[in-house]
Amino acid sequence: MVDLGVDMFLIVFDVLSSPILIVMRVVRWLLARFINEHVKSFIKRMVHWFMDHREIRLERGQSMFRYYWYLWLLSPFMVFALWMLIAAMIGFRQGVTGA
Repeated sequence: MVDLGVDMFLIVFDVLSSPILIVMRVVRWLLARFINEHVKSFIKRMVHWFMDHREIRLERGQSMFRYYWYLWLLSPFMVFALWMLIAAMIGFRQGVTGA
């Protein structure tokens, strides 16, 4: 029983005292905080924007295409930009790992 307690203490002490793990915990906390504060609020703003503009669009009697024509025209460029961003990220990751 004493051996089990000593082993558990050594594992916990080793995990808590490792500098890279402390840095990774801080980075993980900061990323989670950033996502909770910024990304979620951005998505909520977009949803509310579309909900508010839906009422305006219905009052005017306009269709989706007529009201959001600029989004329809820009969507191929946005998809292409997203595709290139993902390709660049994959390329950077493969370049870093040397695969």
